[in-house]
Amino acid sequence: MIVHSSTSSSDLIFCRQSPAKPLGKILFCAMGTLLLTLAVLEIHARKNGILPTRDMNMSFWQNHRFKLDSQPRDTTVIFGASRLTFGLDHDTWEQMTGARPYNLGLHGASSLPMLHDYATNTDMNGIVICAISGGFTFANEQIPFSDRIAKAIRDINKNRYSFALRSEDFTGRALQARFAVLNPYLYSPTEFLREHLRFPTRPDERAWFHIPFTVHHTEENQDIYINDLTDPYYLDQWDTMHQTVLTYMERFEPRDLNDAIEQVIEDVNAIESRGGEVIFVRCPVTRFFRQWEAEHFPREEYWDPIISRTGCRGFHYLDNEVTKSLQPPDGSHLMPDEAKLFTRELARFVRTVD
Repeated sequence: MIVHSSTSSSDLIFCRQSPAKPLGKILFCAMGTLLLTLAVLEIHARKNGILPTRDMNMSFWQNHRFKLDSQPRDTTVIFGASRLTFGLDHDTWEQMTGARPYNLGLHGASSLPMLHDYATNTDMNGIVICAISGGFTFANEQIPFSDRIAKAIRDINKNRYSFALRSEDFTGRALQARFAVLNPYLYSPTEFLREHLRFPTRPDERAWFHIPFTVHHTEENQDIYINDLTDPYYLDQWDTMHQTVLTYMERFEPRDLNDAIEQVIEDVNAIESRGGEVIFVRCPVTRFFRQWEAEHFPREEYWDPIISRTGCRGFHYLDNEVTKSLQPPDGSHLMPDEAKLFTRELARFVRTVD
């Protein structure tokens, strides 16, 4: 008699012996490699004159605007587009006036929503330097680079409670402002490829709003050229971006001038009623920017009515013997030495009492 086993194959369980996993050691080695790589890149960056640079985006600007509320009431505040983030040298202003300015300029932005925000959402009573930058100041709010500042102002009270927005400021100050290796204009994969491949501009290209690695952006919201733009590649990048901006502005009707001036008058009156002063400023422009703005936003139709109807003082670069000869190489932004000259003359004008 044959007895069959009742043990099935399913009862024979195969157990594979896994080798020990030294997860702690692996994590330690990975972190060590990462830190060593970052240290090497940081040393390399510093040796090549690369500075820690804050990313100039809406998160940075909004957090910078929130900090305005904690400044002394008589702080001098700067409103405008990038011509004043490049054109106003903070150290020179402090040397001339004894106090540092608070720069709220933003690339491609209109100063008008900023002025309205200052008049209605603060009780400050210092000097306001408000740039009039032709197409940027009066750009239609449907244009992307114009809409973003209007939206930020509309949502300012809601955004004060955004944890994501506030935490980005904390990490930016703790890391990006301290380490050159985190420079967003140099070490991102996109920037690395653009710099080393240098693809030529296509005919009639409409570029995205890209800032070439030519600028140091400080914690105080000042832009400083670290490249003289003698390299045709960099100048071509700026030109392509600026020409794209002008194309956008030509596609949309500008803001209604009379409505804009009426709002400015209302804002100026509110500021002056609490002891403040608004001074309008026109920054130097050259090349195709100068021709374009003279055609689309002539002085006698825009600058002159603003000054006459508001009763405010105005500093126009063409009315000053020093500033009228300044030549921003990209047509719109002053080099550091030029910015110091412009700031010195502007500060002298501001300090002049009629």
